[in-house]
Amino acid sequence: MNAIDSDFPVRPVPARNLPSSEFQTRMKRLVSLIRKRKLDAVLLTDELTNYYFTGLSSDNGLLTVTAEGPVYRTDFRYLVMAHRVAPWLTCRPLWIPSQEKDTLAALGRRWRRVGYEGSLSSIRYLAWKNALPQVEFADVRPLVTELRSVKSRAELRVIRRAVLLNDAIFQAAVSHLEKGETEWGLRTKIRGLMDCFGQGEAFDTIVCAGKNAAECHHEPDETPLRRGQSILIDMGVKVDHYCSDMTRTFFWGKPTKLYAELFRLVHEANRAAIAAIKPGVPCCEIDAVARGMIERAGYGKAFQHSLGHSFGLFIHELPGFASRCETKLKPGMVITVEPGIYLPGRIGIRIEDDILVTSTGCEVLTQTPHEVAAP
Repeated sequence: MNAIDSDFPVRPVPARNLPSSEFQTRMKRLVSLIRKRKLDAVLLTDELTNYYFTGLSSDNGLLTVTAEGPVYRTDFRYLVMAHRVAPWLTCRPLWIPSQEKDTLAALGRRWRRVGYEGSLSSIRYLAWKNALPQVEFADVRPLVTELRSVKSRAELRVIRRAVLLNDAIFQAAVSHLEKGETEWGLRTKIRGLMDCFGQGEAFDTIVCAGKNAAECHHEPDETPLRRGQSILIDMGVKVDHYCSDMTRTFFWGKPTKLYAELFRLVHEANRAAIAAIKPGVPCCEIDAVARGMIERAGYGKAFQHSLGHSFGLFIHELPGFASRCETKLKPGMVITVEPGIYLPGRIGIRIEDDILVTSTGCEVLTQTPHEVAAP
């Protein structure tokens, strides 16, 4: 397929991990933070968080990190894989859930302050409290978020490839729209290309025809795509575990006056917000740039979601361009800019780009033109 860059495989391939040195560096940074915050240990259970620090994918893993180093515990289904994928990491069996309580009780006799992710089932949290009655638990999500918010060079290389592939798949999918094709049909075509050239969707692809685009997260159905209406596509492909994200809205045929007016406004808000991005600027100020333009044009109530979100291993990460987010931008952060206007029963327009914060400003990673011309 000519629209797909030759750097990508022409047959489906599984996701590859970053070099093991990347995970070891992340772990060292976490151990350093544990020491600075005077924590005796950190207990991590979330699958993607554990993957970020270890490179191991398991739906049943307990990562115990102390000043002495990390230990990863999982059951027999994943233990062989863990030894193979992460030979640098101490991996031990934890066969059944009831053993977790006894394991923690034995490990934590001298623990007094323990960090956790702040989101556990009540049953598991109470079991931990029972096993470690002397321990004060502290939410370390802000620490983990801070570590993950600035992408390394290795991460950025993969993210760039994911964004580039997303551009190419979009071009391939919309270059030959067919009369009678449905939202679901186009969504299926896009998903097939993602499975073939990447490792699937970063999230459920959204395809909206006409007034359906006023539903911000419309679920594609059998609505036909027709000339004389707008089409909104929100899509992201995964490459080697990392996400991309892009939304384009275009008109099939000659645009209506309303579409042209709203598209111009959303496009200008997108450009103005991107121009304001640079290190040290609070995220809320970038949101205010785009939101202010849309509000002054009289469409403030038609733009109710935040301006953008970070992404990486997750499609939604922190920080984000939101009215209450005061996090200051740092080089290496990757965040979307996606202003939109939604008039129920009439029309919806959103333009979303992936942005890398640099030392002097920012770089627009997404290369698909904003004014896409449908045949």
